[in-house]
Amino acid sequence: MKIKVEHLNDKGKIEDIELNLSYLQFIKHLAFAGMGVSKSPHNSPRFLGFMFEFVQYWGSEPDHFSIPRIISNDPTELGQISNKIGKALADFLSKKIYGAKYTHNYEDAMVQGGHLIKGERPDLYCDTRSKQFAVEAKGFKVPTVSANKMLKYKSQSQQGPVPVHFSVASVAYDLYQAPSVKFHDPIGDDVKYSTDINNKLIELYYRSILDSIELLNLEQSKNAERIPNDFIAYHLPEIYPKNKMHLLLHKSIVNGDWEQMEEFNSRKIEEKNDTYIDSDGVGLCIR
Repeated sequence: MKIKVEHLNDKGKIEDIELNLSYLQFIKHLAFAGMGVSKSPHNSPRFLGFMFEFVQYWGSEPDHFSIPRIISNDPTELGQISNKIGKALADFLSKKIYGAKYTHNYEDAMVQGGHLIKGERPDLYCDTRSKQFAVEAKGFKVPTVSANKMLKYKSQSQQGPVPVHFSVASVAYDLYQAPSVKFHDPIGDDVKYSTDINNKLIELYYRSILDSIELLNLEQSKNAERIPNDFIAYHLPEIYPKNKMHLLLHKSIVNGDWEQMEEFNSRKIEEKNDTYIDSDGVGLCIR
């Protein structure tokens, strides 16, 4: 699926970009965008459910997202679906455009920074391993988003007590006709990189994934054929009748050696027809 992006940078210049988004990419970003660090057993099937639920909104060779007729006139459900898509696209673009290695719930960053969860705040807290930035993520059916609306969302992206180098308003719209995103970057502040907070969030993120694997009782794939080197594959419940989907984790994640991920973070994101490995060392593949 092609995604049209209007990128407004911190110098006030607009760049029009067109990016390709595969289904594997989409569901990876959907399932893990700002993934919370809750130990609740309900967390695991919830994210796995996202990966399976959205098959119905993605055709065989789609140029836009699709909505079943039964919910096409339900504004509440349509709004919830659109917002989830918008959050996934915000995660995708944060990594594609600004090189984020990790994205977390902003609330998790507040907790690690010793702040109470109250007041206005953006959706995502992103970490490039040298800078941190915040993202306000939206998703809509409407065919366009006005300049005044973008100013409002840009203002929201700058709310919250956690220090960030800059903030972004990522607003996805026209999702069911011609998916587009306005990705606007307000001018940021000169702040210090929060090493302690970011390292703690990374550890919580990986432990949450490992806990989910244990709670779901996912088994390692016995057939390692065509699985990328240095990765371990976990067989996910069937989503396609003729193919098996696997969750891929870099071996250093499984071994609990987060520091080794620094070397991995310098590599390019791996994209193939049947494999997608994100910058955080988490991926999906269909075999």
